[in-house]
Amino acid sequence: MIKRKIGFLLFDQMNTQDLVGPMEAFFSVSEIKASPYELQFIGEASGAYRSESGLALVADYQLDEITSLDTLIIPGGAGSRLSAVQKAVCPWLAGIKPKVRRMASVCTGAFLLAEAGLLEGRHATTHWGFVGELAKAYPNVDVHADELYIDNGDIATSAGITSGIDLALRLIENDLGADVASQVARFLVVHYRRAGDQAQFSAPLRFQQKADNGFASLSSFVLDNLQKELSVGELAAHCAMSERNFYRLFTRKMGETPARYIETLRLDYARQLLVEKSWSLGRVSDACGYRSADAFRRAFQRRFSISPSDYRERFTSR
Repeated sequence: MIKRKIGFLLFDQMNTQDLVGPMEAFFSVSEIKASPYELQFIGEASGAYRSESGLALVADYQLDEITSLDTLIIPGGAGSRLSAVQKAVCPWLAGIKPKVRRMASVCTGAFLLAEAGLLEGRHATTHWGFVGELAKAYPNVDVHADELYIDNGDIATSAGITSGIDLALRLIENDLGADVASQVARFLVVHYRRAGDQAQFSAPLRFQQKADNGFASLSSFVLDNLQKELSVGELAAHCAMSERNFYRLFTRKMGETPARYIETLRLDYARQLLVEKSWSLGRVSDACGYRSADAFRRAFQRRFSISPSDYRERFTSR
């Protein structure tokens, strides 16, 4: 078997998780079947590179030794935005591109691809904290702020940290099929590849970003009781507030009504179940607290402009 060479680019001040997450995903194929992958660690020169967190990783190959690769994984981290790293790496990236089947960046690794001119006119994403900086520095890149990853075939970018694993699972699925990718996800004890165009923040996490102590435990309470018809009175009682005061403070703080937020949580959970479970729409509807499958379908279609069945087919048949 001719091995597919998967290169991992090392540089000082990289983010360890950006590199190690995808690395373990590709390596873990060997736990499922005879792996077609050979992992290679590449740096400007061979030797050790120290990550942002202080962990040293060793490059076995230097850039000028690499003549071709199947896949190149480019991590992010503070180093990806340093001019010294960009000057050392980006000309090589541009030159090696025709000899690499696909390149994939994790987090701010997108800055290296952009600086090399490889994202010109393309859709791309990066960590939510850096999308504005990427868009400003590279105006010819179509930066999407609210996607976990974007796969253009020969170039892919991801939001960072754990989304690098999602992207790696997508690439493994492209190579070896959904069954192998699913088994790798199970071995890694992660959710089977989240859809790329899911938001970088889940609904509960977006809520927690806004919530203060008065509402801090509300998401958990709602998620624990999604199957119930939750009233404003029950939510107010959980927060030890009067119904009127709760509604006023919640709407002002969160920018939406309690009913709208509960529906957001229900539909966020529904999207997860549609992808991860083979349940009937009726069972998904019940689990998310809708009175009927028809009511669930209407709410889902209204929010996402796609039916639950079409959403499931779109994100489980890749």
